[in-house]
Amino acid sequence: MTDLKPWRVTASRIVLADRWIRVRADSCVASSGDVVDPFYVLEYADWVHVVALTDDDRLVMNRQYRHAAGEVHLELPGGVMDTADADPIAAGRREFLEETGHGARDFRHVVSLRPNPATHTNRVHTVLALGATPVGVQSFDNGEEIAVELIPVVDVLRLIREGAVQQSTHVASLLLALAAAGRIGF
Repeated sequence: MTDLKPWRVTASRIVLADRWIRVRADSCVASSGDVVDPFYVLEYADWVHVVALTDDDRLVMNRQYRHAAGEVHLELPGGVMDTADADPIAAGRREFLEETGHGARDFRHVVSLRPNPATHTNRVHTVLALGATPVGVQSFDNGEEIAVELIPVVDVLRLIREGAVQQSTHVASLLLALAAAGRIGF
């Protein structure tokens, strides 16, 4: 067992703030006495990922352009939790409908993880949706263009191994939710 302790923050200032992110510069002192200044912290709202299964065992996934990578990616539906969302399930239900035009018979929370606890303050919540089916039309945010794809569950592990799902938190959400649904074991 180690005796690690949190850093002591001696000063903090916001260097950038908009509707998507706040960047904070902290002045810190480690338990060793080392000064770490500045240490940049990215304050994001929590995110939600939806792992949605149809009754015929297909995953509802999105193909979407991601500007930082400059590529179109295969991803899970989801996004930023709004302040109006009561919980991750409510956020997942809303994001799933907006991005895919689908609903589901059952939504359940699987796990909450931290995408990068070294620099990010937020969590990513994984929601499993069972009995997914089309119920409406997609409703995009500014700049969003999403193509919905139904991927057979039997193909998912191969797609992950081949790197077809590039977002690492999506891979974690897929594996944990599919295990919770009894579709894979590890």
